[in-house]
Amino acid sequence: MLIQNDNRNYTGIQDKNIIFESPSTKMSTIKGKKALIIHAKLTYKPKACLKCGIVNESYTVIKNGTQTSMIRLCNDHHAARYLKLKKQRFYCKSCCETFMAETHLVKRHCFISNIVKADVISEATKANSVKNIAERSGVSWHTVQRLINHAAKEASPFYNDLPSHLSFDEFKYRKGTLAFDYINAETGRILGIVPGTTNIIIKRHFISRYSIKERNQVKTITIDMNSGYISCIKELFPKADIIIDRFHIVQLIGRSMNKSRISLMNQLRTNTEDQKKYRRLKRHWRLFLKKEKLISYTTYKPYKLFGMRTEFGILNEMLDYNSTFKENYQLYQSLLKAVNDNDYHTFKRILNKDYKDISHYMSVSLKTLRKHQHSIKNTFRYPFSNGRIEGNHNKIKVLNRVAYGFRNLGNYIDRIILHFNLRKNPANENQLAFFNKRVDLRFNIRLYLVTNVI
Repeated sequence: MLIQNDNRNYTGIQDKNIIFESPSTKMSTIKGKKALIIHAKLTYKPKACLKCGIVNESYTVIKNGTQTSMIRLCNDHHAARYLKLKKQRFYCKSCCETFMAETHLVKRHCFISNIVKADVISEATKANSVKNIAERSGVSWHTVQRLINHAAKEASPFYNDLPSHLSFDEFKYRKGTLAFDYINAETGRILGIVPGTTNIIIKRHFISRYSIKERNQVKTITIDMNSGYISCIKELFPKADIIIDRFHIVQLIGRSMNKSRISLMNQLRTNTEDQKKYRRLKRHWRLFLKKEKLISYTTYKPYKLFGMRTEFGILNEMLDYNSTFKENYQLYQSLLKAVNDNDYHTFKRILNKDYKDISHYMSVSLKTLRKHQHSIKNTFRYPFSNGRIEGNHNKIKVLNRVAYGFRNLGNYIDRIILHFNLRKNPANENQLAFFNKRVDLRFNIRLYLVTNVI
């Protein structure tokens, strides 16, 4: 009994109907590689016939020899492990049919254990390539891809309802090609990925999967400043408020500020006497994008091209190089403060002023913000942003880089769904364990009802 328990702990096989032989292990060579062979036998007294369902009374079902199967287990360090399992064959006197003993360790007609399959799915939720997973698990990469595709179907969201708050964005999955995706803005769960970003493709996707009643339940949709999404949302989600992501607002004015600085640098570059100013603007570009409240007024530090100065001192000196550049900086800081303070009235007042002494880049940015002013108002009303979906895109890029790209978009989408919707997280630690039970739920129920051995 002690040896049986040790073998169960070592192999992870807890099925009491599997009895380990003595000696139970033997080293061998399979396909030119070292392998550990574990010998065991699967036998039990069935409660009924699996073919006709007759109850096993008065030896209606009898034993009828065994059939040996070589089942793949998880690798042990650098050696492969196989379970050489002698499965009991049964003969039914009533229907004159034979059937094999079954176990939850492996599916019928399959030679890869469910433990290996669960390990493959677990590794697929991480940033690993398919061939790397195949090498670790000791199965072919075709098997790994097939398991990923099957698991992704189980983990894919059902197109039956929509959350109250959505986020829209797109990501690049191939050179010159974008894919549209949308998530639950509150939880970050990916709800769908569409191979294309045109209005026709997006409309076809939502209309074919969600009724107008379900789409009317959506309250907010967070997007970037893509005008194509706005017209599409108004048609598909007539009752939803459009939110412009606050990061893109800050990014827009920040880029305009940076371009204004570069424009001033190019003016100073042509004059030999202004070369030092040019180098200063190039060296300390981060100071212009820094929040005004974070700038130090009292701490003296050695700054290149300035000497021992404060941040406020060198910033003021560089702003005095050009009045237009100084006006741009003051406007940038005012808008940035209004966004950080969540003060829409101040933001609106600053936005609608008439500015004459600002750069062309800042003028274009103000024009863009005025165009989306109605949606920007919702940015200050709601706490939602596209931070979650942008973070998802960073992970998607990692998956793409690790796999050296995906030729098949379907496989790419399955891997993304598996990574985000099945991956363990602190909020749901038992998600993967629940999935592994769900995969063989139908098989286990049937086996329990017929044999009552699980």
